[in-house]
Amino acid sequence: MTDIDPYPVAELPNRYKLGKQAVYNRLDALQIKPHRQGNRSYIGLDQLQALDQLEEHLASGGTMGDFNSPPLESSLSPVDTVDLSTGLNRTDDLITLIERIAAAVKPLSDPLAHLEQLEKAVANNWLLSTSEVQKVIGVKPKGEKFTRGSFTFVRSGKIGNQSAWRVVKSL
Repeated sequence: MTDIDPYPVAELPNRYKLGKQAVYNRLDALQIKPHRQGNRSYIGLDQLQALDQLEEHLASGGTMGDFNSPPLESSLSPVDTVDLSTGLNRTDDLITLIERIAAAVKPLSDPLAHLEQLEKAVANNWLLSTSEVQKVIGVKPKGEKFTRGSFTFVRSGKIGNQSAWRVVKSL
């Protein structure tokens, strides 16, 4: 079995085949205080090993009262904890986290990109559907002629169930 540090407290009942209350009784007996990360609690590897030793002691007929617990220091500190959802160590992987965030942020779009798309439509004499025009300029064209900035959209038949629009450059 592979152990991870920190170890989720929620996994302890499965590990020892015990109920939650029995697990918490053992944590209390060993004076183990789980650390919270988000809405989950964790213990360090040294604390897990102490629980394993207690389990062996109890299995061999001992009691919690006569168990000599090794002194425990938490292997988790607020600065050196691992977020299991991302797998990042706060001190070592801060740069990696920043890179992940930067990659997830969409680059700023070119504010003139829609004009380039309209220039292409004019140059190629393309017909655009109402929804395509709306995606490019942000508004739905209405009427037989619709002018927006330097471009006029002239209704020119149908594309499917939508109106077709020819783009003409206004002067």
